[in-house]
Amino acid sequence: MKLKLEKNRKEYWDFIRLLRSDERVQDGFIEESNISIKEQATYMNEYNNNYYVCLCDNIPCGFIGEINGDIRLCTSPEHQGKGIGSFMIREITKIRPNIFAKVKIENTSSLRAFEKAGYVKKYYLLEPQENNN
Repeated sequence: MKLKLEKNRKEYWDFIRLLRSDERVQDGFIEESNISIKEQATYMNEYNNNYYVCLCDNIPCGFIGEINGDIRLCTSPEHQGKGIGSFMIREITKIRPNIFAKVKIENTSSLRAFEKAGYVKKYYLLEPQENNN
C-alpha cells in the first residue's frame, strides 16, 4: 500500500463531497450534512488550498484539510483501520504545524488516529445539553 498526500484540485472536489456526505461517516463529524454540488463548489472556491487528498496506490481514499487551524479529516470506510488517517494527520502537521483537532468524545477511531500521530488531549469543550422538548 503506497500512500501519498496530494494538494487538492478541482478533480477531487466531488470525491470530497461524496465522502463527506456518506452516511457511513456522518456520525464522526461534529456537524452532519449532505452537501450539494453547488455548495461544494462555493466552499472549495474559497478553501481549495486548505485541503489535501490522500491517494492509496493512486486512488483517492481520504481527505484532510484545515480551516482556521482546525483539522477536517475523513477516510473512506473501505480504507479505515489501515493507518491512513494517522498518515494524513502526520503529513498535514508537517505542512501546517500549528493546527489542532476538535474530535467528538465518542469518535474513538479519530481519537486513536490523532493520538497515533502524536497528538494529545488538551482541552474539553463543554456545551449545554440539547433540549429535546
